[in-house]
Amino acid sequence: MIPPTPEQVEANMTEKMGSLPESLASAKAIDPRFLIEHAMSSRFSTMDENNPLDKKTSLMITLATSIAIGNEECAAKQAMLLKKNGMTQEELAYLVKLVRHSQGAAVVSNARAAFDAFME
Repeated sequence: MIPPTPEQVEANMTEKMGSLPESLASAKAIDPRFLIEHAMSSRFSTMDENNPLDKKTSLMITLATSIAIGNEECAAKQAMLLKKNGMTQEELAYLVKLVRHSQGAAVVSNARAAFDAFME
C-alpha cells in the first residue's frame, strides 16, 4: 500500500472535519510526515476495514478516550463527526457520564497505595 501524501491527508481531514486540527497544522509546519503518520494510525485503528465495530461506536470510543485524556481539540472534532453520524444529545450525555464514572474509579484505584499505607 502506498501511503498518502501530506496534501492528501490534509484534504481528506479538511473534507471530513471542516479543517485540519490546529495541533496537526502545527506538527505539519515542523514535519509534514506527521500527517502521514496520523493517517496511517487512523487507518490501522478506527478506519481499519477489519474493525468489528460500526463507525459510530468506534467514534464514540474515540470521543470517550479524548475526553478522558483531556484532549479538547480531538473531542471537539470527534463530536462534530459523531453529530454528522447520528449521535444524539442523550447519547453524548450518557457517554460523558460513563467517562466521568471511569475517571472516578481510576482516582480511587490510584489511591490504593495511599489507602494501603494506612492499613499497616
